[in-house]
Amino acid sequence: MEQRSRSRMYFITASVAFLVLAMSGTALAVMGNGAGWLLVAIAVVLWGGLYLTLTYTRRSHP
Repeated sequence: MEQRSRSRMYFITASVAFLVLAMSGTALAVMGNGAGWLLVAIAVVLWGGLYLTLTYTRRSHP
């Protein structure tokens, strides 16, 4: 049970960090900085990797 709550905490923390990075990147892109879209892409890749890792870890360890 403790491992499940820890993985949930990691997922929530990663989701909040993703939202901050995505909003920052979008704001930069709207202001005309092309690196903003790169920041959004990096945030999506990192969050997606963590999501897949936590999903498959949870399935393999009930």
